[in-house]
Amino acid sequence: MRRSPTWSPVLVTILVAGCSTAGVSSPSEAASVAGSPGGPSAEPSAGPSTSGAVPPPLPSGFPVPAGAVAVVMPDDDPGLIGLWESDLVGSAAYDFYVGALPNAGYPIVGLYPGGGVALIRFQAPGGGIWQVVSHGSVDGGTRIEVRLDRP
Repeated sequence: MRRSPTWSPVLVTILVAGCSTAGVSSPSEAASVAGSPGGPSAEPSAGPSTSGAVPPPLPSGFPVPAGAVAVVMPDDDPGLIGLWESDLVGSAAYDFYVGALPNAGYPIVGLYPGGGVALIRFQAPGGGIWQVVSHGSVDGGTRIEVRLDRP
């Protein structure tokens, strides 16, 4: 007769905690930023979030492609710092940030070009790492996110 293994409550707790992925979101999730009408805005609104954390503000003068339009940030994405819709297509938004980030004083620490989604990791003010994520939107333009670094 075969016996079932006995699991200690401590081991079960460790296994469950180690497998948790709460709060992790994919680059393709929709998110947005508040902006002033009539042009790109580098000043997102800091709305409440489900975790209670407020993202850092986007620094004044952060590069934004010409013609990009900021939209309202959701309350449930605490890692989102800025988001714009742009009529740029293909790799144009990615190419813009490959040149604009270093020129604005944000050293690039990783380039991850891709088909539908491209990501650039860069050094943020204070030494942290942030990301620019660009991905095609359903209307043929590009959605551009600035967010806290995530795995």
